[in-house]
Amino acid sequence: MRIAVIIDTWFPFVGGGQINAWEISKRLAQRGNQVEIITRNCGRDNLQTLKNLKVTKLGKPSKAGDDVSRLKFLLHALVYISRKDIDVIVAHAFLPGLIARLLILIKKRPAILVVHGTSVGTGLNQGPKAFLEKFILTQIRYSAEITVSRDFLKIKNINNNIVYIPNGVDPLSFRTNSSIKREKNSLLFVGRLHPQKNLINLIEAIKLLDGENLDVKLTIVGDGPLKQEVADIIKKYKLAEKIKLVGAKDRSELSKFYNSASAFILPSIYEGQALTLLEAWAAKMPVIVTRTGDNTYLVKEGVNGYFIGDKNNPESIAKAIKETLGNKNLNKIGKNGYNLVKENYNWNKSMMATKTLFETLV
Repeated sequence: MRIAVIIDTWFPFVGGGQINAWEISKRLAQRGNQVEIITRNCGRDNLQTLKNLKVTKLGKPSKAGDDVSRLKFLLHALVYISRKDIDVIVAHAFLPGLIARLLILIKKRPAILVVHGTSVGTGLNQGPKAFLEKFILTQIRYSAEITVSRDFLKIKNINNNIVYIPNGVDPLSFRTNSSIKREKNSLLFVGRLHPQKNLINLIEAIKLLDGENLDVKLTIVGDGPLKQEVADIIKKYKLAEKIKLVGAKDRSELSKFYNSASAFILPSIYEGQALTLLEAWAAKMPVIVTRTGDNTYLVKEGVNGYFIGDKNNPESIAKAIKETLGNKNLNKIGKNGYNLVKENYNWNKSMMATKTLFETLV
């Protein structure tokens, strides 16, 4: 098959959509399919060169959050792909969905929209952009939709052909390293510094624990629009010795962070299926999460992780942290999470499910 993959933001920016697009495309190419990823030029990446897989970056270099360049890219992508000889079109995230729908009409080829998560129904995003997101995800008809989160299946949608294909993880990439010791009472967050991730309330929770003279430390790995605000609050509360803001890291560096903390925390307002959750389990970490997205299906309280009672309440977050770090069986809880992802969540399974879907449409 000749497969065109559209995604409007690319490495070095790293999110679940980029990783999913790369891992699935890479494996499809290894199976002999001709795959071209069409994306925006967000800067230099360190991705390997692979047979049958081409990455085409359109336009001048631009920042990941530049909406003007994103819109220009979509127009360029429409023209570029309309001239290509392809069998299947795959669009990641909601804006490329518009292009996918137009290409169905222009190319008379099947187009699939991949949904990685949505703020629809959360109340976090309001206004025209939120309306547009909901419209593109649920009111435009595609040949099929793929969702990485079972929660999306609950949203009213004119599309009937919606397939749940979860994210995967490579346990070998995050395997425990005996030379790295886990620091006692230490937490790790990996992700975008974005309101969705609820970091301000997490910092407030660390402040509460510090006020109780509990020596809990937090490492924040990632970058995003809240970077300066997060840094300012850490400084304001004089928590520089408790909270380390280390910035974005190359994926090759993540293993040492996952292997050096006691527990992983993800206090998100909303999620699809968090890749970082799977990565934490691949490193045999216990996890602390909110009841949102696929967290509710994956996490079993006290078995492979813990839930935060009220994600909007720092006291509730602090309570979940204390309960988790006070557990004497953290190693067993982390191992249970590892067994779950090893048996059920790997990229090869996800690729095969994707390939099967494509074959039914071509």
